[in-house]
Amino acid sequence: MSTSTNKISIHIVGTGTIGEPLIGLFAHKSKDLGLDEVTFHKRTPTPINRPKILHLL
Repeated sequence: MSTSTNKISIHIVGTGTIGEPLIGLFAHKSKDLGLDEVTFHKRTPTPINRPKILHLL
């Protein structure tokens, strides 16, 4: 008998008006939602964005 493990990941593109709250929501509720991983991508990071990105990590 073979057992397969399906990893459930969410990837959010952008950390703007919609992306940032979604990242926080999925990160805080990941266990309740059955998520294994929450990742995000900032397309054009600048030094000004560094504190926000570090906070999201």
